[in-house]
Amino acid sequence: MHSPLEISEQIAEAIARRDVRTLAGLLAEDFSFRAPGGTAASADAFLTGIEQIPGEIVFVRLEGLEMDMVRDTAALVTGIQHAQVKVGDQVFDDRRGFVDLFERTANGWRIRTAVDLPSPTA
Repeated sequence: MHSPLEISEQIAEAIARRDVRTLAGLLAEDFSFRAPGGTAASADAFLTGIEQIPGEIVFVRLEGLEMDMVRDTAALVTGIQHAQVKVGDQVFDDRRGFVDLFERTANGWRIRTAVDLPSPTA
């Protein structure tokens, strides 16, 4: 069984490939995505958003990953997502914090809630 830290890396790799099928398999049934100032998005909306990222995703990397276990049934993973996207001749470099809540299910660890945070340098 993969740990939440390993699954976090798998999620980043799947986002970089726009591999929504793999992503869907890593999400809990009641997954929700939150960003500051926005409402919660469902798994379907989250996956559609990944598919609709404009341009070419150059890479998605995770930095400073930390994990806190809650008994043996939940884990909180925090870190920085560093992504680069090329749209036409422009390259956009984005670093943002995240907090992901994982739950242990019968099928292994699944991400239940993902929270996108403002850039740590903002």
